Amino acid sequence: MKKIFFALLLLPLVTLSQVVDNFSDGDFTNNPTWTGETTEFIVNTAFQLQLTATIPFSGPSDTAYLSTPNSKIDETEWQFWVKISFATSANNHGRVYLVSDQSNLEGPLNGYFVQLGDYGDGKDSISLYKQSGNVFTKIIRGTIIYTNNTTNIFRVKVIRDNLGNWQLFSDATGGNNFSLEGNCSDNTFTNSNFFGIFCKYTSSNSTKIYFDDFYVGPIIVDLTPPTISSISVVSTNQIDVLFSEIVETTTAQNINNYIANNGIGSPLLALKDATNEALVHLTFQNSFVNGQLNSLTISNIKDIAENTMLSVSRDFVYYFVKQHDIVINEIMADPDPVVGLPAYEYIELYNKTLFPISLKGFKLIFGTYTKVFPDSASIEPNGYLIVTKNNAVQLFTQYGKVLGLFSNIYSLTNDGQTIILKDPSNNIISFVSYNIDWYHDSSKKDGGWSMEQIDPLNPCGEINNWKASTNAKGGTPGNKNSVFANNPDNTAPSIVRVGIINDSIIQVYFNESLDSLKLKNLSNYSINNDLTPVSVTLNSPEYKSIILTLNTYIQPSVIYTITITDTIADCVGNLIPINSTARFALPEDAFINDIAINEVLYNPKDDGVDFIELYNRSNKIIDLKTLNLSSFKNNVLSEIKPISSDGYLMFPGDYTVVTTDIAKVKSQYYTSNPNGFNEMTSFPSFNNDSGSVAISKKNGDIIDLVRYNDGMQFPLLNSTDGVSLERINYDRPASDLTNWNSASESVGFATPAYKNSQYSNGEQIESPITVEPEIFSPDNDGFNDAVNINYTFTTSGYLANVTIYDANGRLIKILVKNELIGTIGTFSWNGINEDNEKAKIGIYIVYFEVLDLNGSVKHYKKTCVLGAKL
Repeated sequence: MKKIFFALLLLPLVTLSQVVDNFSDGDFTNNPTWTGETTEFIVNTAFQLQLTATIPFSGPSDTAYLSTPNSKIDETEWQFWVKISFATSANNHGRVYLVSDQSNLEGPLNGYFVQLGDYGDGKDSISLYKQSGNVFTKIIRGTIIYTNNTTNIFRVKVIRDNLGNWQLFSDATGGNNFSLEGNCSDNTFTNSNFFGIFCKYTSSNSTKIYFDDFYVGPIIVDLTPPTISSISVVSTNQIDVLFSEIVETTTAQNINNYIANNGIGSPLLALKDATNEALVHLTFQNSFVNGQLNSLTISNIKDIAENTMLSVSRDFVYYFVKQHDIVINEIMADPDPVVGLPAYEYIELYNKTLFPISLKGFKLIFGTYTKVFPDSASIEPNGYLIVTKNNAVQLFTQYGKVLGLFSNIYSLTNDGQTIILKDPSNNIISFVSYNIDWYHDSSKKDGGWSMEQIDPLNPCGEINNWKASTNAKGGTPGNKNSVFANNPDNTAPSIVRVGIINDSIIQVYFNESLDSLKLKNLSNYSINNDLTPVSVTLNSPEYKSIILTLNTYIQPSVIYTITITDTIADCVGNLIPINSTARFALPEDAFINDIAINEVLYNPKDDGVDFIELYNRSNKIIDLKTLNLSSFKNNVLSEIKPISSDGYLMFPGDYTVVTTDIAKVKSQYYTSNPNGFNEMTSFPSFNNDSGSVAISKKNGDIIDLVRYNDGMQFPLLNSTDGVSLERINYDRPASDLTNWNSASESVGFATPAYKNSQYSNGEQIESPITVEPEIFSPDNDGFNDAVNINYTFTTSGYLANVTIYDANGRLIKILVKNELIGTIGTFSWNGINEDNEKAKIGIYIVYFEVLDLNGSVKHYKKTCVLGAKL
């Protein structure tokens, strides 16, 4: 990136009106000088201009800008590089002002800017806008770059001639292989005073916009011939050649411009890609020898500026199948009762590649069984293979290609198990660890229906990428899955926690399966306080955790931080965010009341599971593998279950939910702390009306004990199914019946792994109701579009009614009616009345009424103003 713009610095006739800045000088105060909100930006260690905005701030979002003098507009080219580490939205996006008559880019001005992401229209793209004062007009809408990913890196080029003809280009990889986004003609403004950047962001994204490689100057004439960026082997006789830029069609499709050694010769066909004009597909007559090193010589290829490349040779190798080229795509674990398919189990494999694959020597492993594929076994390009029992082959031939691999003694487990496909070298090609919840349909999990993968390009999607077949026969063996859909994994992986195996070995847990090759690299892990990993052990087949052996002993009373670099990726290449960290330390013994039972879901929804929330109210770090969960009957601990077999550190102030099905709890309740969960293999049986919950040490010492019953729930609830019982204050005794209440309706009747909705520390509050902002304008511009009605009470158990009236006392909107609320929360009004129309501009009264169980009623009135832009 840097060397490209170093060359631009050498361009002749560079005038003072140009802007060239790649921040390699480490600042933005000189050469050129940027002004504006300078405290909100830095030049980071990668020599990029980075937003580092001050938080907190009022309102849902804030803005920041920098600008620098520039008068170039005619016969001008603008270039810049951008990284946005979030999916853009109306409150989270950026702009690059190409032309402005004002240095302040937050106010009215005349000019043009490139919009980087959603500007309130829901279009996550890049576009060219004209700004006339406070009026914004889109003049080019981009069609290539989309900014709805968690990480968006791209480069933009804009060209304007002296007649006002604009062209917008982009490279979605951040390189210099530009494609045309669109063009237009607009000559409204013909003078410029400033060039600059503008960022709009919420607090969570206040450091996640980056800029680099700014160039504003004469249109750059291409004098550089194309080069080879990469050569990819697509199949047994096909190669893709990616050039550094768009190549001219005639020379790119001339087969005589390509020749391979080892008797391969020139291709039969050279064809430019229909979408990427820098990509050429080569098809040869003969297949490549597997594993043989070959060389491809390319010459006489021109770019669109007629620059001709010199002859160059590149090596390539045709190689064996790699991980996830074949995926386990469908599982019939329980064929009884029959719906429409043969009454036999089967596993369907799907070949995602463009070439046939021999399965000679491959192994299929499930449970204690390992079966080796015969020499003749193969799977066609984009094809399916039904693997079933030997005596069922004829029954399945009508559905597609079948292989009998098992005798009747082999059987899949109905409730779930791990299935692994390995190549002859024991490399894992595909695996699934299914369970009965993967059906997502209680009516189909009892038999006769298969589980199908939704998106084969998301091979590690687990429960989120599988569901019960919707085909009337109960499955689709040998054919495209009935539930097939685009279901990509666009979420970066993260560290969940670190467990202590002993005083020199730790285990690092991740939230999803990761690329095993990346995990093996020791340089990806660093630890502070003089600890260094000296070896890494991978836990296959899921690769969700690693074991690190350390160079020395973990010291008592020292909190360590392990840092992961961004070179670790999941199965589809999403990178762990830069400098992801997790804490660990040697744990201490837990004593009575160190851990509080803070929330109990003892009567789950019909298809739900129990959970217990724990809170570490001590100043210790406590390992849950030293504790048990149990019931307490006849003054004796019973149904004693270990909370964690492999270690789970709770730091002071941590909330942790223990349950038998984390995914189920998360699917039914919101949590702001998705890593604060620990899954147990089995749970004590807690009655749905009354019972007891105990946390104890391995020696039987009780840490905390709760005796619950339905009488502790809020009595006006119609049902307590799926309603958790929350502890109001963890510093008050668990035995105090007045210290418990039902979770608030406004949070969904449970708060797993985060602060209880009914929590109260008993402090007096001057005014329990506040309204902000006092003036709001529901015009969907992303600024003060709703009024927030905040409440904070010192006691729990209130029913709330919230009504909006106009200044004359007329009913405008019933916002909340008889809703069980927590001690702290917010309701919002977007300005829509009972007729589903926007209310008129004016003063409105917020009438907030709360009732308690004793019949006591409290009334609060607040005012707000519904405004609009003039």
